[in-house]
Amino acid sequence: MTARRLFYIIDGHALAYRHHFAMFSRPFMTSAGEVTSAVFGFTRTIMDILEREKPYYFAVAFDDGLSGRDVLYSDYKGTREKMPDELAQQITRIMTMVQAFNIPILMIPGWEADDVMGTIAVQAEAQGVDPRLITGDRDLLQLLTEHTTVRLAIPKPNTPDETYDVAKFRAEYGLEPAQLIDLKALEGDTSDNIPGVAGVGRKTATTLLQTYGTLEAIYDNIALIKGALQTKLINGRESAFLSQDLARIRRDAAITVDLEACVAHNFDKRAVETLFRELEFNSLFNQLSRIEARPASEQMSLFDMAEDEAPLEPGAEIVPTTIVQDEAALAELVATLATASAIAFDTETTDIDQMRATLVGISLAVTPDHGYYIPVGHDEGDQLPLARVIDALRPAMTDPNIPKYAHNADYDLIVLQRYGIDVTPITFDTMIAEFLRGMPDANLGLKRLARAELNIRMTEISELIGTGKNQKAMNTVSIAHAAPYAAADAAITLQLVAPLRAKLTQGADDPQVDPLWGTENPPAPLDLLEQLEMPLIPVLASMERAGVLLDTEALATMSVTLGTMLKRLEDEIHDLTGGYGSFNINSPKQLNDVLFGKLGIDSKGLRKTTHGFSTAADVLENLRGQHPIIEKILEYREITKLKGTYVDALPALVHPETGRVHTSYHQAGASTGRLSSSNPNLQNIPIRTEIGREVRRAFIAPDGYQLLSVDYSQVELRIMAHVSREPTLLTAFEQGQDIHAATAAIIYGIALDQVTKTERNFAKRVNFGILYGMGAFRLMRDSDLTLAQADEFIKTYFARLPRVKVYLDQAKQIARERGYLTTLFGRRRFFPGLQHGNVNSRQSAEREAINMPIQGTAADIIKRAMIDLYAELAQRNLGARMLLQVHDELVLEVPEDRLAETSALVVDVMENACVLAAPLRANAQAGINWRDVE
Repeated sequence: MTARRLFYIIDGHALAYRHHFAMFSRPFMTSAGEVTSAVFGFTRTIMDILEREKPYYFAVAFDDGLSGRDVLYSDYKGTREKMPDELAQQITRIMTMVQAFNIPILMIPGWEADDVMGTIAVQAEAQGVDPRLITGDRDLLQLLTEHTTVRLAIPKPNTPDETYDVAKFRAEYGLEPAQLIDLKALEGDTSDNIPGVAGVGRKTATTLLQTYGTLEAIYDNIALIKGALQTKLINGRESAFLSQDLARIRRDAAITVDLEACVAHNFDKRAVETLFRELEFNSLFNQLSRIEARPASEQMSLFDMAEDEAPLEPGAEIVPTTIVQDEAALAELVATLATASAIAFDTETTDIDQMRATLVGISLAVTPDHGYYIPVGHDEGDQLPLARVIDALRPAMTDPNIPKYAHNADYDLIVLQRYGIDVTPITFDTMIAEFLRGMPDANLGLKRLARAELNIRMTEISELIGTGKNQKAMNTVSIAHAAPYAAADAAITLQLVAPLRAKLTQGADDPQVDPLWGTENPPAPLDLLEQLEMPLIPVLASMERAGVLLDTEALATMSVTLGTMLKRLEDEIHDLTGGYGSFNINSPKQLNDVLFGKLGIDSKGLRKTTHGFSTAADVLENLRGQHPIIEKILEYREITKLKGTYVDALPALVHPETGRVHTSYHQAGASTGRLSSSNPNLQNIPIRTEIGREVRRAFIAPDGYQLLSVDYSQVELRIMAHVSREPTLLTAFEQGQDIHAATAAIIYGIALDQVTKTERNFAKRVNFGILYGMGAFRLMRDSDLTLAQADEFIKTYFARLPRVKVYLDQAKQIARERGYLTTLFGRRRFFPGLQHGNVNSRQSAEREAINMPIQGTAADIIKRAMIDLYAELAQRNLGARMLLQVHDELVLEVPEDRLAETSALVVDVMENACVLAAPLRANAQAGINWRDVE
């Protein structure tokens, strides 16, 4: 017996609604401000179906009328809200995307999509095809048959899809699918404003249909129905049969299905990729590459695909590649490198950890249309001795007159440094260049960037080494397959330099004054790249290679202590449940049962999840004071995180050769320009609690050394004073006053020496809160004030420091007008969310806009200080080296006998990294461990 082919038919408007509302609170937007949430979700659903379910036929139906139901009943769908403007604007985009996938659009003027789908389903079944209907409307359940199923995609966040067949419908409704029409005729349908019979609900309607079978039979036997129900049915007879007509999906729409035109998978990937680039759907490119087109012999495409645009095979050449496997080829390469105007480089290794990775191969390019690959660590194949290759490459790769280019240069630099080549000068990193454009969804991956900028589809690493359990190491890949992949990485990097450099200089030649900072001819992003980010790469590489010494015994002791504390807290939490007893504190569902069920804590306004109400940290913070269990749970979570993330995890990260922990720093991590770190993340160790500070105690100096910690004093407030030119703040900083006490004195209208500790702390909270766009509601939540008092306090703050308010308003206005803001050093960030119709999204973007110039400038300042300090330490030969950077703090390892000299140097360099109207100040502390520096 021949298997029946599947025909997937999507209710276009229903699916668009689902994805629009699923991401309504945090919508997807392009850098130009176009909302794309529904388009993105719709596209991903199409691709999921194509990739995983592999339908033979595929179509999408859209509404274009009400199929005459509005003539039958003028109030049909009269209670349904108008489609939101932001969704309506996306429907055209969705249709364009559907067409790009070569999926037929089923739409008839005057008809609802339900009726189109019903008509097509009947025709498809008659041709031996099984329809799979995807909708958000339960009305389509009436179409269920042995061969037709319905997947309900309900347009509510966190609501999973449900697939119905006849058996599931019978189990849930107690009826046959065709009886759904009469069920709605009796009970009505508020979503479509179908009236039904007044006073008849679901239970009664179901019983009647189980007894009599159809609406007609019910009225044929009306005499057998007694009492009030009979009266309701008699009075509602006309409404019942009207509702039956309204609820019945028509199967006679003027459309005939052409199955051959609905063959799936048959589309031009170039057309889809063009849309992806326009809509900035960069995360979908990889999935697109996994969707295979059907053979042309089976069904011609609606688009003609050129032979040279066929999907790449693993190891396919993007650029001509020379594999360097003998002395003659190496000599030729060395000669080429010696006369190169620039060299792009990349490495292939066995690990993403640059301190543990084994070198497998080196790829190089000196022209954009050719690449070289030197295998040095493959399991099989002809390869030159590694030492010979390193010696041969070193002269050109360290020539100060030949610029070097890379993508994520920090990684490759450290790998090559470990093997004996200190690549210099690195003048262009394509990943960082893309990041400095300031777009919210930057194409940081080389493959994505090549697609976006060059329209080149590169081979993915997964095509070579696989994924998951089947993933293999790069050294096991044959040289023949690895070479074209690796060479392309270098050559494409070289190709990207020119277009990215052009984008980073756009508008730089136009005389201008930065409206926020007031500086003439402000720096362009290219200046930031060349003067700050590129010189920082060798600094970070040095810090990452240095690592930091760890007291593993202290951590082992701390682990036991924290384990005891967690057990005690667990018992206390269980005792506070009011008799609920033991439960899994880490289970959101069980925590819901305890907090909002057993204990009855107010859940009003809390966001919903699949497990009930959210129990995230920010939610629980807002619930503080409602019940003692909340504080205990928060404490339990903090200790659990500390124990798992740091205390237990750090010892396992100690490098077996160096005996140190080596974090990785990322220049393209935080949108404001701050460095981020990973493996381990040393920038998120909490220091506001004694337990959190105790973790820092495990970071120690070796014998004869001390750790020197130098951090900026209130750098962000100094930048605020500089950019706002608020005289009160400038005076306080100039006179060396305690800025928070000075602010409190101004706000409360009292003398500086009369400010209490409570008043100072409150002013401190407001000072820093203002930098992050804090409003009255947030101040009320974080204090004992009422909303009115908090609002009055902020008004007083701005009245006494009016230039701060001018800055906040100016930052938002400039961001709206030109789309982006800059730091003092020229770093840009775009804010498309400022144009969003959703007030929460817009306010979030406003807070980000207020903060970015301040925090971003602080990040740029400490980067400048790190570059300058690195040079000074090398020149003075003090034996000191930088180990860590945590936002406004630098940590160095310093010989005890050079501590005073080094401390003075670091403070001087940091304080002179930038000239501000409120001068920079840095504080130095030293000690044998990171916690006890003083």
